Amino acid sequence: MKQLISIYVLLISVICWGQKANVHLSVEPKSADVGEIITITVRSNVQGEVEVDNLPSSFVHGYDVMNGMEQEMDHNTGEIITYYYLAQTGAFGKSGKYTIGPAFVKKGNKSYSSNKVTISIGDKTQMSSGTVTADQLKDPAFGVIQTNKSTIYEGEPILVSAKVYANFNPSHLDGYRAYEMTGAVDKNAVGNPSRIVVEPERYRNKQMYSFEYDKNIIFPTGTGTIKITPYTMNLYKGHKSFNFTSNHKTITILPLPSNPPKDFIGGVGEFSVSRTIDAKDVKQGDVFKLIITISGVGNIQNILEPKPKLPTGFIIYGDPIVNEIFSYCSRGAEGKMVYEYNIQANVAGEAKIPATSISYFDLTTEKYTTIKTSESTLSIIEDKNYIVNNDKTPSNTTNAETEILSDLRPSSIVNNQNSLFGTGMFWTAVASPFLFAFLFIFFIKRKERNASSFEFKKEIKKKDEVLNEHLTQLRELLHSNKEIEFFSSLEIALKKAFEIDMKVTEEKLITKKEIFDHIDQAYTPEIKAQVTSLFNECEQFKYGFGLGETNKEQSLTQLNKIIQQLKG
Repeated sequence: MKQLISIYVLLISVICWGQKANVHLSVEPKSADVGEIITITVRSNVQGEVEVDNLPSSFVHGYDVMNGMEQEMDHNTGEIITYYYLAQTGAFGKSGKYTIGPAFVKKGNKSYSSNKVTISIGDKTQMSSGTVTADQLKDPAFGVIQTNKSTIYEGEPILVSAKVYANFNPSHLDGYRAYEMTGAVDKNAVGNPSRIVVEPERYRNKQMYSFEYDKNIIFPTGTGTIKITPYTMNLYKGHKSFNFTSNHKTITILPLPSNPPKDFIGGVGEFSVSRTIDAKDVKQGDVFKLIITISGVGNIQNILEPKPKLPTGFIIYGDPIVNEIFSYCSRGAEGKMVYEYNIQANVAGEAKIPATSISYFDLTTEKYTTIKTSESTLSIIEDKNYIVNNDKTPSNTTNAETEILSDLRPSSIVNNQNSLFGTGMFWTAVASPFLFAFLFIFFIKRKERNASSFEFKKEIKKKDEVLNEHLTQLRELLHSNKEIEFFSSLEIALKKAFEIDMKVTEEKLITKKEIFDHIDQAYTPEIKAQVTSLFNECEQFKYGFGLGETNKEQSLTQLNKIIQQLKG
């Protein structure tokens, strides 16, 4: 009885621990330009009043504020936890590094705090576009491809975006086919790709509306002249659309200078290096950690691992453990790469670890730059029982083992007429363990299948409960003015319905491509058209254009119709 009470108390403690207040602050992106839209999100399992501390005076609040709820399963307890989130957009008016947070969630007399986030804001990147023809200026809308540079070095990142000009204030877009660059191996979105800001702009003495779209930092390969192919788009003014194809853009990629230093890591940009050793005194034969950190901005995600120089008697074990901590911004990949080497000391006494040096190509000076750490001193304590591995030990074997084996008494075969060997009882005894093992495995596998089936049904049931909660939330938002929150919840509910239909047990929402591939295989084009239409309505708010007249009730009816078709 005491044992049962102890288990019960333990379970209650685990559940209470699993429901501990949790407040998390995040900022996306963590590196942006002046005037570029960022999103500050506070996520918590406690519902209450939210405040964010240390917002600088240069931060300008945007118009977009989104709040809602989502659910996740706690793998420690198996319980579904409800998380509440509040997202606020805005932009910084000055460059610099800022620390935002902590955020506080206040409920009653209690206040729960979050982490802090550091964000780097750079000066606004100047972009240039290709030639715009007189015919394009006459069109209702046209597009250009913008880049921050027209000539780069091999390995240097380039910032590329689609810029759209229109004679009208656009309501939404679709049918976008992205630009492409020959030889691009790494293309990453910069800024907040889910929001579009339309602004009035005077272009060639003509008042127009403009916005940037599909902004990416790209790392091309090869050298020579590279073409960025045009993009296409349907731009809408209400129900009326205009299709256009942008111009193209060419850039020149220069090769890096010949004869790079031997310690060149392939880095192009601006970098620094540091090194630490996790111990000062090491016993002979022990393994210690040597950690090299390379920080900077450029193509840091593609650099080669540094080669530490070691004195005689030190051995590197295996490949280094690599920890990548970087994010993409308008200047490339910014952050650090941490290399952790396991090294064994086979000698005793005081040893000097030579400095680690690296070379990279500096874009400011357009020359190779070599930097290095300071050398380190390590004290190795002698271990008299430690046997140093000697690679010169001869590997030839002698005939001693063969001679000993030849002196062993030869085995004799005894043929006993009264032996059970070969009888039915003998074979029954031999076969029984295998039969029991087979039956045991059969029942275990059957039990595992039943357990797996139970877990699968449990996960699908939870997703169905989440879907029903979103439908309830949609009905509550139906007659409110929270259009963005309504259509965000609508999109999540639509994806959740297809997760259930596709029997997806993972927690992450599936993509639209996965949904449309599933529809092509299992459903009619009519259902695909309905789903496409509903996604387009949601994206009109996701892209930030907004709608003039909305019929949320009709959209909710359409969602329920699709759900019924999936269940039927």
